[in-house]
Amino acid sequence: MECFSLVEKTEDYRLYRLANPSMPQRTFIVCSQAARDVLYKPHLAGKPLQDAMNKNASIFARLLKKHVVNGAKLENVCELVFLSGGLYYFLNAGFKSEFGVALPQCFIGIQRQRIEGAGGQFRAIAGYENFESLPDNAHVIIGDTIATGSTLVKGIQMLLDAAESKGTKIASITVITLAGSPQGAQKLAALEKSHILPQHPSCKVNLFACEMLFHLMPDGTDLRFLEKDSIMPDESREYAKATYGDWLGKNMKCAVFDWGTRCKNPAAHYSEFLEFVQQAIKDKKTPADARSRLEEMKKEALSGIERMKKEL
Repeated sequence: MECFSLVEKTEDYRLYRLANPSMPQRTFIVCSQAARDVLYKPHLAGKPLQDAMNKNASIFARLLKKHVVNGAKLENVCELVFLSGGLYYFLNAGFKSEFGVALPQCFIGIQRQRIEGAGGQFRAIAGYENFESLPDNAHVIIGDTIATGSTLVKGIQMLLDAAESKGTKIASITVITLAGSPQGAQKLAALEKSHILPQHPSCKVNLFACEMLFHLMPDGTDLRFLEKDSIMPDESREYAKATYGDWLGKNMKCAVFDWGTRCKNPAAHYSEFLEFVQQAIKDKKTPADARSRLEEMKKEALSGIERMKKEL
């Protein structure tokens, strides 16, 4: 059973601590208009999406400074970027904007591969890694959308291997997710107990999730707002109901759709999004208020496509 407590309230965000024995001890939910402008506007792609994520990055930087790396030397803080989706969390840009400093960066190229015959299950395949910038006594920051958690687990395992190879200690591992699932949080907690703490006993593991932990659909990909396994503070539930209503809250295909595609290939995202919208509008079971909201988002998506067609 989960319990929320308000940790911090500012003009830009509210930070709640989530107590749930199956998740990392330091699990937090961040509520902000900046995150809502991405999560509840799935028609955003390309520059408008990146502009919105830059606002989130500034909030993330302030949260990290205050609740994770306050007092740490800059030389001990680094970002671990999961290619390609992690690039679009703009964590380094957030630190530059807020504090005028650039983070050392490590990189991993990871792809999810569906396991045949195991519905909704994936394995993570790593094709590239660069840990040259991993410092000693490292505070490692990761931005990642989390569905099954397979990519996150693989990436942290590679981080632990690199630290062992370099003979370095890890002071903290912090994961920031715009859209994460309870299953992903549970896998992070299991990894903390089985691998992270045995190798780095003083390491603090932090998870910051925007708005809620989303219900993961059986396909192992789509994340839904108001479904049975979603975990959220009251204000997130109230906002979801007010913005989407009950039907879209349960039936919007995904909180972020394919995050990598949405960020790096706007045309493909618009195509996927509009296919979902057209089907939902035609469905006789779709309530009038949901159909109206979908029509508004369809119009915005079509405007985005037209912007892409303009000449440079």
